[in-house]
Amino acid sequence: MSAWHRAPMALRKGMLKRPWGRQLLAPLAHELRPDRWIFVVGCYSSGTTLLRDLLGRHQEIDALPSEGVRLTDALPRPEDVGWHRMWCRCLDEIRLSPDPSERDRAARIRRHWSLALPAKPANILEKSIANTARLPFLQAHFGPAYFIHLVRNGYAVAEGLRRKGQPRRFGRHEFGDAYPMAMCAEQWQVSLQQIETDGDLVEHLLEVRYEDLVAQPESELARITEFLQLPILALGGAQGDFDIHGVRSEIQDMNGQSIARLSTQDLDAIDSIAHSGLTRCGYARA
Repeated sequence: MSAWHRAPMALRKGMLKRPWGRQLLAPLAHELRPDRWIFVVGCYSSGTTLLRDLLGRHQEIDALPSEGVRLTDALPRPEDVGWHRMWCRCLDEIRLSPDPSERDRAARIRRHWSLALPAKPANILEKSIANTARLPFLQAHFGPAYFIHLVRNGYAVAEGLRRKGQPRRFGRHEFGDAYPMAMCAEQWQVSLQQIETDGDLVEHLLEVRYEDLVAQPESELARITEFLQLPILALGGAQGDFDIHGVRSEIQDMNGQSIARLSTQDLDAIDSIAHSGLTRCGYARA
């Protein structure tokens, strides 16, 4: 193991998030050839970080320590064009082609990611929300690719997007300190539609409900590991506290708290945009 791989993860992650760090460490990068790539996708505020951390406890899975888009300069981020947590408004800028013309880009991504992983990882887990719009690209250049799509109640997700989005910080001053609720619902709806559009183009895709994951983590993790063709994740791996965006919390359903923050006008706005997706997923208005 190299001195770099023995360095504390916090140091390695911090350097890899900076262009000068990736350039300095470039000679240490190498090609990755895992048994499988595992991509967790879904809308913002859907529990994808929790799922990544749960699966990251599996002894045969090596999870990237941060969203993959932050550890490379070859994956476009919505924030690069001023859209914080709102990729539905810049889809053309972040979507990538599965064509062979993107092979060099994919190779650059893999080399950057290799610096955050063990020397020979067997199964690599990556979670970047914007990758929800890039399934065909990932299928073509990161094979074999397994996609886990996490779906959460659209009312709760829209509330989380409004609460956590920072449009002003990224130059969208027209929205003030929070996106309109209808726009937050749009992001949830578009995320769902994108998976429905691209799902038939990928070989391995599993849909998981947030509500099922937090209610019965052990059985849902068993279903996921069966899909991944890996040994079951022991029950103990689904227990304890988790650090979700800086907040320590046990596994619990947070939908009630989120939905309780919504007004009648908020609910109407969400319904006006995301009715078809809410109906398809069986999420009834509170």
